[in-house]
Formats: sequence, structure tokens, C-alpha cells
Amino acid sequence: MKRLLSSLCIPIALALLCVPVQAEDYEHWSDAAYEFHNVRRIYIDELQTPPDAISSTMKARRLKEYFFEQAKELDDWTVVMPTLPPPVPPSPLAAPPEPAELPKQTEASSAELHHVSSSDSAAGLPDSPPAAVSETEPTPPAPAPIAAEPAEPPQAPTDAIPLEAADSDLYVKATVTTYYVGTGLIPAHMEWESYMIRDVAYDRRGRPHWFSRRISYPVYVPNTYVPLATVGVQFIVYDVKTGKAVSMSEDNRTRGSSQDLYGVYKRIVDRFYKNLKKDLKE
Repeated sequence: MKRLLSSLCIPIALALLCVPVQAEDYEHWSDAAYEFHNVRRIYIDELQTPPDAISSTMKARRLKEYFFEQAKELDDWTVVMPTLPPPVPPSPLAAPPEPAELPKQTEASSAELHHVSSSDSAAGLPDSPPAAVSETEPTPPAPAPIAAEPAEPPQAPTDAIPLEAADSDLYVKATVTTYYVGTGLIPAHMEWESYMIRDVAYDRRGRPHWFSRRISYPVYVPNTYVPLATVGVQFIVYDVKTGKAVSMSEDNRTRGSSQDLYGVYKRIVDRFYKNLKKDLKE
């Protein structure tokens, strides 16, 4: 019986060791006092893709298109979105500037040479001594620390909400904060590997009973660098009339894969619309 349990537990342990590297940091907040059930019209603005987060204009447009496509989840509400402009190609490289001419060397006068090479400690000092500073002058008191005010939900300035959203109840703004493939270090560790062998056991009458069992042994795994796909998006939902935020979420994810960058982003957007739809129905 013990051998049977061992043969079952070892494959499970090995499977757990093969789980890909992943991390997730998700924060969500919504105003409990806001009457989401009265919302009828939602304006979803173009996804913001700062150059420091994503430099490719083609990739940025792909993210924006998917963000608008998934708005179909809000089929019970009137959703308004702007038309996406065509991607802007990068500007051509400018020609390198011509090297500037070196300044012509001029001869210094003997007086200038004497002044530069002088070793006199008083050379170059002003004739009149500086005004003395009293050592007994009292030090002014340090300003009293200002008490920190409690944090409040962000409020959109008047010009932050476009005129096209004036007839809507909610204004949605999303910003890509992180979008890149990097590398992560898995420290050196021990893993267990195994192989199957045939074994025999004899009963009281001396009859053989053949069975298979697994032999496990430790294997040292050195430091290993693995690709990591990291994506972060911030979502803010404003009330158009007051300009105050009524819902916020920050979704940051890391996956141990260099091929799943766009897939990680899609799952972030899907969760946002799922949670927004849930808030609107409450």
C-alpha cells in the first residue's frame, strides 16, 4: 500500500514543479454609494498607450482595437466610442549633425601665464575680507510638518472628459502602464526525477508477484533565466456630471512566457469588462 501511494504522489509532485512562473497584482475599488443601476449610456475613450510603456504604433493599435471590441460585453447599455485614427509611422531618422570646428588656439600673455602658474595661496582672492559671520547667531526654527490629508478618489478636470461624452453617464479611461518581455531568474534548486523498474515480491507459498515501481532521485538545477511577459493596465471610470471617479482598478500580471504578451493583455481587459458589468447590475 505504501508503494502504491508513493507511486501516485511522486508524479503529482513532479507536475507541481512544472507549473510556469506567474505573478499577479490586482486592486479594484468602486464607490459603494454610487447608483450604478441608473447608468444608461457609457463613453469608452481610446486606450492610452504612452511611448514609455509601448513604443510600437502597430502593437498599440492592436491593443486599442481589442479594448473596443470587448465593449460588446456591455450589450445592455448604450456604448459610445471614438473612431480610431490610423497608426502614425515613426519619423525618419534625421541626418547626423556636421562636426563643429575646433576653436583656434591662441597664445596667452606672460601676465596670464604668471597668474595661472602662481603658487601663492593668496592669488586670485579678493582684496577685502568677507564679512564675518557671528557664531552665536540663532538658527531659525524648522517649519512644522504639514499633516497629510486623507486620500480621495481622483477627480477628472473639466477638459479631461471630451465633449462627445457630455451626453453619457459614465466616462471610461484606460492606460497601459507596462507592456514588455523581460527575463527572470529562477535560483538554483533541487528537483526530483524518477524512472520505473520491475520488481518482484514473494508470498508465503513462495510464488512470485511482479509489479512496477518508481525510483526517485534528486537532480541539481543551476540558476536559470526564463522569459517573462509583464503587462499592466489602469482603468478609471468617471461620473460625467460630477467628474469624480466611481470605479478604479489596476491589473498587473507576469507570466513565464515570451509568446503570451498579447494573451496576458486580453485577459486583463476581459476581467475589467466583467467587473464593470457586475457593478452596473448592482
